[in-house]
Amino acid sequence: MSNNKNTIPLRFENRLFVIKPDFSLVREIENELGSISTLRENFLRNGWLVSDLVTLVQMLLQAAGRSVDYLLLGNAMLCEGLMDYLAAVQVFLDMVLHAE
Repeated sequence: MSNNKNTIPLRFENRLFVIKPDFSLVREIENELGSISTLRENFLRNGWLVSDLVTLVQMLLQAAGRSVDYLLLGNAMLCEGLMDYLAAVQVFLDMVLHAE
């Protein structure tokens, strides 16, 4: 998925952002949405909320240097379709938990 090991590519606004998981980002996500392991299970079992996906993508983009308004991002994601974002988030969660 990415040429650089331990990174996740995320495309937004026709630009590729490279996400590198670190503890600061993990801590921010867990403070906002709960444990990484619970989030991963929710995403694997299709028990996730669109708002959680938007929040995670917003945090990932911010970690990659791109700040974007939550509502604008959510609307853009709905217009583009959620599947690519969902796939990137799932790779991120797997990478954090399993160093994949």
